[in-house]
Amino acid sequence: MKIPLFFAAGAVVAALAPAGCDPIAEPRLCGEIPQGGCPIGRGGSCDDAVCQALYDCIDGTWTAAVRCDRAGEAGQDAGAGGGPGGDCEVVALDRAGEASGCEPALQEPDCPADAAETCAATACWTGCLDFFLCTGDGWRAVAYCDDAGRITVTP
Repeated sequence: MKIPLFFAAGAVVAALAPAGCDPIAEPRLCGEIPQGGCPIGRGGSCDDAVCQALYDCIDGTWTAAVRCDRAGEAGQDAGAGGGPGGDCEVVALDRAGEASGCEPALQEPDCPADAAETCAATACWTGCLDFFLCTGDGWRAVAYCDDAGRITVTP
């Protein structure tokens, strides 16, 4: 008696499938993004006039990653966004000598200074390790993330 080939192959696949599959963890969704916020991981950009801040979905909670300040607009309160209860110590950088048009462009994990000027507790959640300011002399390091994930501003 011959067993059809498609039946034999199907039986082998069905027998092996459960052995090689690991359970997939359910994603923790963040829900609706805060008012004026844009998702940093889905193409959000401070170039978009609608975005007042960029947020990252971390463990089911929207967390402020980058504040989008624009010339001529009032800045956000230091207590806005960030951690539980809105507590946020904003990273303040010395922007003396700032210029534009530095070449070559920064590459990950290097980021522009703007990416650091968010809540100190979450600044290193952006994936950036070093933060640079464009000056007339080129890129100048202004902050970095240490091994513990804390941001340190360089003098």
